[in-house]
Order: sequence, then C-alpha cells, then structure tokens
Amino acid sequence: LYQDEIRPYGRILLKRIREECATRRFVKVRGSRSPPSGSAVPTESELNEVGMIDPKFLRRLCEGCSELQVEPTDGKEYSVTLVGQPGVFIDPCIATDPYPHRLWTEAAKYFEELKEEDGLFPGGRYACAQILKSRSLHFLKNRSLGEICHIVQLGISQKKLLGYSDGQLVPHGRSEECLKERAAEHQQPVVTASQQPEVLYASWEQVYEGLKALLESSTNPAPNMISLSNVKRLFRSHFNLVLSETVLGYSRVGDMLQDPRLSCLCRLEALSNGQVVIRQIESFQPMSPQSSWLQVGPHYGQMQAPPSMAFQMHQTPSHQVYCGADSWQRELAMMATYSAAGSPVSSPSSSPYGVGPAFCASNRFP
Repeated sequence: LYQDEIRPYGRILLKRIREECATRRFVKVRGSRSPPSGSAVPTESELNEVGMIDPKFLRRLCEGCSELQVEPTDGKEYSVTLVGQPGVFIDPCIATDPYPHRLWTEAAKYFEELKEEDGLFPGGRYACAQILKSRSLHFLKNRSLGEICHIVQLGISQKKLLGYSDGQLVPHGRSEECLKERAAEHQQPVVTASQQPEVLYASWEQVYEGLKALLESSTNPAPNMISLSNVKRLFRSHFNLVLSETVLGYSRVGDMLQDPRLSCLCRLEALSNGQVVIRQIESFQPMSPQSSWLQVGPHYGQMQAPPSMAFQMHQTPSHQVYCGADSWQRELAMMATYSAAGSPVSSPSSSPYGVGPAFCASNRFP
C-alpha cells in the first residue's frame, strides 16, 4: 500500500489481505498467481473462497504490534502506518486536478471507444483502479494505484468520463446520470422496467405544497428536516405522486431542491450521515418588489414599510415594532426593529429583540 500510495485504512487493509490470501491460494492449488476467472484481480466470488476476516480482530492485532501505528479517522474507520515511516499517500477525494490535459483527452477517447463487455467495472473506486492499472494503458503509464484511484474519482465527479449503472461503473455515456441528463433536457421521466405505465408526476406547485407539508410534520432525522434519500419515497407514500427531477428539468434531486422556486421553503445541507432537506425558519411566497411589504432602504439593513399597509404599532422604550396582519408578516416584523424616524436597524446590544444589521445581512427577506 505504501508503494501504491494508498493510505492503509482498515477497510483497504482488509481487502488487500484477502487479495493476497486468494493469490497465494491460486499458487498453491493451480501453480499460478492468476485468478481462475482470468481477470487481473480476484473477483468477489474468488475472494469469498478464502473466507472473511474479523475487522475487530485485525484492529486489535495492529494495535498490539509495536511496529505499527494505529490512528482513528472518520467514524469507526482507522489507518495503520509503519512506525517511523510516514509515507506519501494520495487522497482520492481531493477536488484538485494535478494531471495534464493530454491524460484526460486520451482517457475520454478510451472510455468512449470501449466495447460494452470491456466497459463494465466494479462499483468501487479502488477495484476499478485495479482493473485499469492491469490493462497497461498508455495514459496511465507510471501512475501509482493511488493516483489512478484519484483519476477515477475525478472522472466520476468532474470530468464525466465514468458513471454508475446498476451499481457498476461504466463510461459516462452509458450511465444512469447521462440518461437522466438527456431526459431532463426534454423534461421527460426516466421510466424503469418495474415502473407502472400510468403514474402521476408532481408539478412544481405540488412539489412546493408537498415539501411544505412533509417538513412541517417531519421528526426524522430531526424536526423540520428530511433525509434527501427519503424525499421521493415520502412523496409516493403520502401523496401518491412520483417526484421526478427530470420532468422538472433537472438530472439530480439535490439540484432540483435548490431551484429558486423552493429557496424560500427549504435548503439543502450536508451532515455527517448524508444530505438533508431543512425547512427555512419561515416560508415566504415569492413576491415582486411592488408587492413587498418591507423594502430595503438606501442603507443596508434599513427597511421602510409602504404607507398603504395597515400596521399595528407597539411602543418600547426606544423602538417601534411594526406588525403586519398576516402571520408570516407578524413574525418577520417582530424580528425587525426600527427607530421612530425609520433609521437603520439598531444593534443587538440596544435592541429588545437582539436583532441588528448583522441579522438583516444574513437573513433573506421577500
């Protein structure tokens, strides 16, 4: 793994040990290091023949060895390095692209021209990189396995050279993502073989109202929050509607949920356990400048109310708080404080509601 420039994480170490056990078994049984399948690396079924390794036992074994240094990483994961040998490891998830343009040009041509049977790769980045390295490709000459893992990741996330189809990596042109992109261009659904011929697809209005209802009633994973992976399922089970991002012009659900038409309702955030849809503090319907009940004044954080609006004014020792008639207007007005002359919003230290210019700069108003 040091030679391959791959950091020895516990999961990688487990896989490499099983690969080595399988290779030694091939030598003992068949007198050859090549797997019976003829592939460059042992297949999953061939690895299963050597049995499983207890991950906890392997970690205890590493921790008990004075020549190994075990360091915890994200979650339950850990890495194992040789004491006194820090090593040079390639981070496959880094977004920086250090590779020459010629490499990507040759790689694009290679994947585009691949025959269907040669264009099916394992779904894992590491296993896919092993296959590519074994093919002795010119554009990957002298590249370590760690670098190829990084190239595979960039090929998926940035370069659109590879994509997924039924859990396997394939050239992007044959991937599910590419199929969605083509469908999104024509605002057509991606119909699967198991899908019913007659289904109802959610419109933008139904998406807005459905999300609003789901977020208001949601308690999992937290109040006013829904896991991104559950959004489609909840639409189907609660409203008997298919939420199709391609029908609405997007190839990804996450991108669709960040459409301006939903910006006043929810936002997308990444947590440690995945992406979630979070309800905004207050849901505003989009408004035109002419109908806006609060307008930003000439100074940032200074707001004025149109004289035609009916307000109820509450006096405080040094401030006046304007409350509109509608509930969402009342709530917003309670957060914004004004001086009697309509001067800029006061600082948190002097405001009875602890609201100042910083609040106005960091919150969205209609």
